[in-house]
Amino acid sequence: MRRRSKLHLMWILPIVVCLIFLAIHTQKTRQLFRMSKHVRNLEGPSKPCVRQDSVYFLKVAKCASTTSLQIFVAYGVKHGLTFALPVRTGPIPISSKNLPPEYHGSPDGRYNMVVSHTQFSKAGAQQVMKESAKYVAVVREPAARFESMWYFAQYEKKLGISLTAYINASQRTSKQNAKLNVIANYFGVRDPRDDVPEGEVLSKAKWLNESFDLVMVAERFDESLVLLKHLMCWNTEDVAYVNAKIRRPTYRVELSEAQKNRLRQLNRQDVLLYKFFSKIFEEKVKAFGEERMQREVEELRQANARLIDDCGAELTGSRGTVKMWKVTNDSSICKMITMDGPTIHEQLKNRQKKWVSSNLTYDLSTWTFT
Repeated sequence: MRRRSKLHLMWILPIVVCLIFLAIHTQKTRQLFRMSKHVRNLEGPSKPCVRQDSVYFLKVAKCASTTSLQIFVAYGVKHGLTFALPVRTGPIPISSKNLPPEYHGSPDGRYNMVVSHTQFSKAGAQQVMKESAKYVAVVREPAARFESMWYFAQYEKKLGISLTAYINASQRTSKQNAKLNVIANYFGVRDPRDDVPEGEVLSKAKWLNESFDLVMVAERFDESLVLLKHLMCWNTEDVAYVNAKIRRPTYRVELSEAQKNRLRQLNRQDVLLYKFFSKIFEEKVKAFGEERMQREVEELRQANARLIDDCGAELTGSRGTVKMWKVTNDSSICKMITMDGPTIHEQLKNRQKKWVSSNLTYDLSTWTFT
């Protein structure tokens, strides 16, 4: 009997030890699970990406604005979206009052996109934009922007002065001064004082930063478009592009560093805004992740190459001071990249005239560029 009892103990003891070990292990596992669940709850639920179909784009002259315009228009036309198209474009605030009824018929008076040259007015934009709209703008280094605009708009003929003379002049006419601080003008914050305190400009910049979801930087255009893609929850093909308005060589000039610095002094408000938004942009890129950004920029450039190849696009034409694209593919979007901004604007007006004249029954997604 004793021998049998000893044998039973030899079998039971290991089983008891195993059960104790399993109990302890199970308890720890439950504790770890509860802890990990608590951490996830602290982090909050991940927000799903929802495609955005409404955007107010502040189109600032000579800030990669036509290239950006084509991206937004291509998306809007593809998805049958509506555009708020003011009768006059430029640094003029948009509002419901300057949207002609013959090509504006939205029942609630609101539209998906503003892509024309306009001056930012938050109140005016909110009158015509969908409530869910994202607000996007683009800035460019002011000396480079001014030099580009000078030759594109042929200011030497219009103002009766060479660029060198303009830079060196101790005094300028009111017409000549109107060409300064254009970025600040489009943002709706230009101050008439040449010596406006820096703090006042930066205060306006902070207010603008609260109004805009993204201010892109022309010198970092590809990175800007990656951020735009994620802001709008679009795919890479939606932000693929070809460069618009590439200047012809005869309309290029190399300015000295002293001349550039003088242009920056003359466009002081633009410089302050540019530096402010460039810093914000850099913070967004870092938060996005540098390696991830490099990877997605490469994806974008591959998409750009596919777009050029699919359209059979070549820079063989010219119009005024810029080169123009010619294409062999007659698809709607390929046709669009051969057009300048005013031509695109007119075609969009005709598109919406068909929509209004049909009592809003015309399917906008079936329309194509001609």
